[in-house]
Amino acid sequence: MCWECDIGIEPYKLLSELLLRIEDNIAGTRETEYLDELPVSTVHLRRLFKFVFGVPMQSYIRSRKLAASLEKLMLTGKRVLDIAIECGYGHEQAYIRAFKREYGLTPGEYRHSGTNIHITPPFHLFPENNVCENVVYGPNMVMIPSFHLIGRRQRIEIAEAPTEAPKAARQFWRNDRHQVPNPAEPHIYYGLRTTPDPSLSWTDYLPSMRVHNLNDIPDGFTGDTVPSSLCVYFRSIGNHHYEEIDEPRAEALYTAIDRLAKEHSGKYELLDSELFFEKVDMDSYDGQYCQMEWFAPIIVRSN
Repeated sequence: MCWECDIGIEPYKLLSELLLRIEDNIAGTRETEYLDELPVSTVHLRRLFKFVFGVPMQSYIRSRKLAASLEKLMLTGKRVLDIAIECGYGHEQAYIRAFKREYGLTPGEYRHSGTNIHITPPFHLFPENNVCENVVYGPNMVMIPSFHLIGRRQRIEIAEAPTEAPKAARQFWRNDRHQVPNPAEPHIYYGLRTTPDPSLSWTDYLPSMRVHNLNDIPDGFTGDTVPSSLCVYFRSIGNHHYEEIDEPRAEALYTAIDRLAKEHSGKYELLDSELFFEKVDMDSYDGQYCQMEWFAPIIVRSN
C-alpha cells in the first residue's frame, strides 16, 4: 500500500503511458500524436521526460523511429522511400538526413556496409521506480569531489527526521540562505545529515548552501566539509513544489531508497548511517515537476 499522496498529474503513470504510445505508434508523423489527451502540456512533459531519462523526448522518439526502420532496411528489399513513409517520415530525404545524423552513414550505405551500429532500446519504468506514482531512479555510482557547506545545524531525532528535516529545509531556504556569503551555487539547496555514532538516537542535519571556502562563517551558522568519496545516488521526480516535500513523501522516498540500495548490497556497503546529503536545484522546478538528488558514500565490495 502506497503512502497517501495528493491527487495530481502522476509522473510514473504519465510516463508509462507515453512510452507505450511511442512503441505502439512508432510510425507517428507528429510528436503531438503521442501526447493527445495526456493531462499535461507538451512543455511540462518534455521537461519531465528530460528529468527522468536524461535525454530530450524528441530525440528519444526520433531514435526509436530510426531503430524500428533498421529491421525493414535489412530484412526486406523495400525501397528507402517506402521505409521512410512507413516509419513516419514525409520525405525520403528527411529520413536519410535523420539516419545519417543518428548512425553516421546513410540507409543505403548501411545496407551494404556490414557495420554494427548502436541503437536506442525502448525505455521502461519498473514497479520499483514507482513511489506514490512519482519516479525514483537509481542507484547509480558517482565520484563526488570534496566541497564545503555553510548552514544552520540542527540536532534531529532519527524517528522524527521525515517531519523535521523538510521543516528545517523550508525554514533555511525561506529565511536564512541569504546570509550565506558568496554561495558557489546560489540556486541549489544541500541538506547534509551526519551521525557521530550509529548507536545514537539523533542525527545532525545541516540545511545549507555550497561555498568556495569556510573563511567567512556568519554568527549562528556552521561550516562543514563533505569529503571526496565514491557515492551511490538516487533521483526523485515528483509532481509538487519542493516546499511540499512533507512527511509522507519523505518517508516514502527514504523507504524506496533503502529498498533499492539493499537490492545491490552485494556490490557495495552503503555508509548512509554515517553521512548522506540531499541536493535540490531550485531553478529546475518548472511549475509542475521537481527533482531531488540523494547521495551517500559507499565502499565497493571486492569479488
